[in-house]
Amino acid sequence: MSVSSALTEVDLSNMALTMIGQQPISTLDDDNNRATMCSERLGDVRDTVLRSHKWNAATKRATLVKTAYTPEFGFANQFVLPTLFIKMIATDLEGQAYKIEAGNETTGTNYQVLLTDADTLKIVYVYLLTDVSKMDSTLKHAIACRLAADIALPLTGDLTIADMMFKKYAQVLADAKFEDSSSMAAYDKLVPGEWTMGRTGALYRDFPDLNDDGSLV
Repeated sequence: MSVSSALTEVDLSNMALTMIGQQPISTLDDDNNRATMCSERLGDVRDTVLRSHKWNAATKRATLVKTAYTPEFGFANQFVLPTLFIKMIATDLEGQAYKIEAGNETTGTNYQVLLTDADTLKIVYVYLLTDVSKMDSTLKHAIACRLAADIALPLTGDLTIADMMFKKYAQVLADAKFEDSSSMAAYDKLVPGEWTMGRTGALYRDFPDLNDDGSLV
């Protein structure tokens, strides 16, 4: 099966199994070790891969809603992050600090929350994409390679195969990052005054080089 033709979790599992020389499965509920291992590991592997990169296929934008809750200290406002939030890509906070924390009964929500002094907030983020048919080929390939690496040793007993698959996953991930960076249009590279790039609890900026007149180098 080609990467592009994979449409289900079973398809992804069979891609991984084929990579390590194992027979395919019919469903994740099949009564064999191959199906059991794929069923147990696929969800965690998918989430790990989604957190590892700013996947275009799993990127969304949102305007967050400020809650009535005021943080006890450190920040003035709280915003509820989207239910399927996985990873922050960018915000419009323009240099203001923020912190992502777990919601609880005290904060009035069970979802993750973002604390900041800003009164409004827009974000770009990676969401929990579970529909395989909506994934692009590179994301599918990365998940299959990482799954193959995770299940190789339990199913084959061969550490060499497991190590080889981890290296293959690392290469697929590096290729994906290069492809995305080289195909990004100039206006998506976030010039000063537009967006502030961020990681949880920290801020950094990634601006392109500019000429004296403000044009791109």
